[in-house]
Amino acid sequence: MADENGWSRVIGADEVPDGKPVRVESPWGAVLVYARSEDVFAIANTCTHQGAPLHRGPIDVRTGTPIATCPAHGSMFDLATGAVRRGPATHPVPAYETRVAGDDVEIRPRPVS
Repeated sequence: MADENGWSRVIGADEVPDGKPVRVESPWGAVLVYARSEDVFAIANTCTHQGAPLHRGPIDVRTGTPIATCPAHGSMFDLATGAVRRGPATHPVPAYETRVAGDDVEIRPRPVS
């Protein structure tokens, strides 16, 4: 359940290993949470191409922003924005704002621009 500002706790900060994607449940459905150093990213966990779980694919950190690769057909999604970086997917996945509040990772939907 989200608080009055839209934030929802999804996992304890100590449960997100650095450099390993984790699948969590949120009020908005399944979410991939990924931590790298002090940065935490969150996107919807379902590929928009054919619905594969993104947390099962590799994360490429060679670029400025980590990129999740779908394990089924190789679509790539920017973990900061949810944008498609390589198809066959043609639609982005929802991306979430993240914060560490105390011992918890919290997320909320990014505003649509």
